[in-house]
Amino acid sequence: MIRLAAVIATATLVCACASPAPTSGTPTASVVVAPPATDFDAARAKAHVNYLADAARGGRYTGSAGYRDAATYVADRFREIGLEPLGNDGTFFQHFVMPIVDLTEMSTLTIAGGRTYQPRVDFTESVGGRSGSGTAEAEIAAVGGAARSGGLNDFAGTNVRGKIALVTGPPAPNGGNNVENAYQEGAIGVLLVGGATIRYSYIPRLQTQTIPTFVISEAVANQLLAPAGKTLSAAQALVRSHRADASAPASGFDVPTTVRMSVSLTPVHDVDAINVVGVLRAPDPNNAARAVLVGGHLDGVGTDPNGAVFQAANDNASGPSVAIEVARALAASRSSLNHSVVFVAFAGEEEGLFGSEAYIAQMAVAPGRVESLVAVLNLDVIGCCSDTLIVSNEAPDLQRRVLDAAKSLGVSTEAVGSGGSDQTSFARRRVPAVLIGTREYILHVYADRPAVVEESRLKKAGDVVTQVAKELATAP
Repeated sequence: MIRLAAVIATATLVCACASPAPTSGTPTASVVVAPPATDFDAARAKAHVNYLADAARGGRYTGSAGYRDAATYVADRFREIGLEPLGNDGTFFQHFVMPIVDLTEMSTLTIAGGRTYQPRVDFTESVGGRSGSGTAEAEIAAVGGAARSGGLNDFAGTNVRGKIALVTGPPAPNGGNNVENAYQEGAIGVLLVGGATIRYSYIPRLQTQTIPTFVISEAVANQLLAPAGKTLSAAQALVRSHRADASAPASGFDVPTTVRMSVSLTPVHDVDAINVVGVLRAPDPNNAARAVLVGGHLDGVGTDPNGAVFQAANDNASGPSVAIEVARALAASRSSLNHSVVFVAFAGEEEGLFGSEAYIAQMAVAPGRVESLVAVLNLDVIGCCSDTLIVSNEAPDLQRRVLDAAKSLGVSTEAVGSGGSDQTSFARRRVPAVLIGTREYILHVYADRPAVVEESRLKKAGDVVTQVAKELATAP
């Protein structure tokens, strides 16, 4: 789910090698066998999650063998349900080329002559823009929220040139890129404070000159600040005070702690990425060219160089798994449809919505092309860890329809703001589009395994999506 990249700085991920088109075939994992039904089948959806998020898929990094395996599995399910292929050359696979970058070895953070910190526990790298490969060893300069415009100067009190900037926060009220600001002040590395267990999406758009950037935990920040006699909360209090009163002591200060940080990435390179696209065509040709789109991204953030897999069960094996079973439920009542329903498993969401953008650019037929779509239901982080569904607000009328359907089914919901996932690509083209997920979720951590996705939650989500999709597809 790409929106996590915005929590700290710019970031994202992807796989390493280009690969041939997948071919259809018998899946290597069994699925729950049941006769077609008009109701959403949560047991089957959970079986899909178990397969797609198995460690054998390697975290489904876009362009990887594990992703191709997962895409083939989804295509086989579309075929057995009776969907028509809408990909290239009569297949379910829509190919496109996208850039990607990956980690070649685990990043390192050490205190000179002292402690070595653990990646994905104490710190994690940020990748994208100014943040990229590099090694830095220097003393620390605490720089508040790294504001340097709008009358604010969090760098006052220290000279960060040739040092590693520790961005304690709070953030500048007018935003801005704290990593870029620190670089422009001469920093050779940046430490941000935030969630240190997540592998943030690696965004494959990098400046010519990059510096290593880590997100560190609050505990690590306190340890690094201790030699200066400061805590994280004390450093943040200095920032607030100086921003409120320019005559207050400067908020920047030097820290007599020398750290070494290292990030090693592949060069940005192109991979063959694959969306999986099928259509349940309405029987009346006069209306079949209009369509509802139901989908979610299939890709995950892959495998770390140490072999640890981000199995990506909730983010986002859950989305395509629900979409598959919505397709099965609607196929059982195809004769009632006035509009077609397009089903898509997107690649490249984690790197910046590449798959949904490629779908829009390449889909030239109706139903399917963006002008033919009456609504988009994007399913992301929908299997854990809450019984309350969230519905984003890019399209208020569609949001209300989803909320009303959920209420009629006794499913708890919450209206939220816009969400950073594949519905954004369609909303930009003024297609009514919303994100449907759960209020609490797990993602981009090793613990996002199939066990965290619960059948009961897939059932609630699937019932709501099936009802909304059917309402839209049976409308006059």
